[in-house]
Amino acid sequence: MKIVELPLDCLDLRYASLRVRRPMTEKRLVASMDSMGQQSPVVVVAGSEPGRYVVIDGHKRVRALRRLKADAVKTAVWEMPAEQALVATYQQASGAGWNAVEEGWLVWELVRTMGLSESEAGRRLERSKGWVSGRLGLVEILPEAVLEGVRSGKIGAYTATRHLLPFARANAGDCESLAVKMIENGFRSREVETLCRYYDSASKEGRGRMLEDPARFLKALASTQHKDAGSLSAEEMRCLKNLELIGNVALGLARSLPAVAGSDTAQGARERLKPVWERARRRWDELSKTAAAVFVASAAKPVSAGGADGRKEEDMAHA
Repeated sequence: MKIVELPLDCLDLRYASLRVRRPMTEKRLVASMDSMGQQSPVVVVAGSEPGRYVVIDGHKRVRALRRLKADAVKTAVWEMPAEQALVATYQQASGAGWNAVEEGWLVWELVRTMGLSESEAGRRLERSKGWVSGRLGLVEILPEAVLEGVRSGKIGAYTATRHLLPFARANAGDCESLAVKMIENGFRSREVETLCRYYDSASKEGRGRMLEDPARFLKALASTQHKDAGSLSAEEMRCLKNLELIGNVALGLARSLPAVAGSDTAQGARERLKPVWERARRRWDELSKTAAAVFVASAAKPVSAGGADGRKEEDMAHA
């Protein structure tokens, strides 16, 4: 490896599409580089044409330098093939900082473009063949509108894999239509989850109306839920809000813990966080037992088929 300064216009950004763009992060990076300059080199390998170099890692830095109208970039030139360099970049981070969709794009590049077998790709990435097949299937099942939304930072990778992937397996066309509306309206993950859940239970006509105007559907649903909340006592409302809070906190931790404490280099973070997790887990177990006793007992009581909850869900499915 050698550190050299290269003209910006000799760089090939073909692998930028393997990573998610995060506009706010890049905005902060531009400000930082404007005041402090480029702090770390961009990783490149030699291109197929003389004087051309392919960027392996550091696409955000290159875009920031271009926005700052810089002429040159500090690079670390790795003397190895591009596929080896891509794998090495992933291995250096032990996968930390890569979401599931980005990993899918990387696997797709190695297998579909560079011609590696799934077994060989798994061996190089130090992952099982099943993991490779799963990541490959992820980006081949999700519609292009979803993938482009993830790539541009307008659809979260968690939303794509948790909610839109099952949707795409059931109906790729409707999933793509929803993705377009998501980007237009800036829906959050919880709103997408709600739309996908009601899509599952709606009639064909109800699904069509929901997909035509999902923002209107969500507004109607929120109005109904607000009316329902008006009939709750103060104690019931407190329980409702606390349960929603716990659910949101748990979801946020499920997303952030792997990045904070999941890598091989995060032993110190794991040691500091584990005792706190053990205390939280004991409290969660106590809540789970209490909730199970309450809701199982409630579920054992007979409920008429035409109950209010059933009517509300059906009404909203056809809104």
